[in-house]
Amino acid sequence: MSDHPDRERPSVSLALIAFLASIGAGGFGSLVGIGGGLILVPVLSVGLGYDVKTAIAASLIGVIATSLSASPRYIKSGIADRRLGLLLLVAAALGGLAGGLTAGFLDGRTLSLLFSLLLAGVALRMLWQIRHPSVPPPLDGDEGGSGFASSYVEPTSGEVVEYQAHRIVPGTAVSFVAGNISGLLGVGGGVINVPTMSVLMHVPIRVATTTSTYMLAATAAASATVYTVSGQVDPLLAAPVALGVIIGARVGARLSMRLSQDMLRLAFVAVAAIFAVSMFGEFLAL
Repeated sequence: MSDHPDRERPSVSLALIAFLASIGAGGFGSLVGIGGGLILVPVLSVGLGYDVKTAIAASLIGVIATSLSASPRYIKSGIADRRLGLLLLVAAALGGLAGGLTAGFLDGRTLSLLFSLLLAGVALRMLWQIRHPSVPPPLDGDEGGSGFASSYVEPTSGEVVEYQAHRIVPGTAVSFVAGNISGLLGVGGGVINVPTMSVLMHVPIRVATTTSTYMLAATAAASATVYTVSGQVDPLLAAPVALGVIIGARVGARLSMRLSQDMLRLAFVAVAAIFAVSMFGEFLAL
């Protein structure tokens, strides 16, 4: 068992801390398209002492709120790729349902280890991407991108950016895995979807983050349904988490149109590395 006692109901002070942390998680999550679960799960489990499954369940509710709050702005801007997002979210939702069912058979120690390894892997991958940026193939490439060409107006420069999604079949398969990870770890799947779209499918990073945010509600809802049926969603914890991420996600959606994506990646790498160590420490303590 963890050194922290499991809490079936949060106190007012803990609920307030969870609310404030959720504002930051929702803002950061909407900036980089991950939903905020990477921050919420460690804060709730390591920082506030909740059972990791309770933390994951609350995080999934927060991920849904992040997506529903930030997506309208991204869709209105024309940056989020709705066609690509709809294709990938079907696979991700199926994976999320499978992940939620699988999580019922894993203990908190195993989930803590998986979360730590995921954070470390994502941090290393994003750091590598910053140092070795990929060059997208031409629009007439033959790697499965037919029918998924699109364009958007880059908000920082006003330039029209044309792109084409490639490797549709592998990308859809990875999206299923991302959904499965969402159900297992409560992170919304964005930590996999964003690198998949930007690196594997050669979608611009800004499109990848906004499209990922657009997809997260369906993915997390599939997983959250399983946690709700099993009685692991605590409304008195989920409510302040959802309210906090809604506020944060709206702020993050505005900032995402102004900040450099490389700056966001570097911030993400730092946060992911810190929480990877924290969650590994939780794994050792259980």
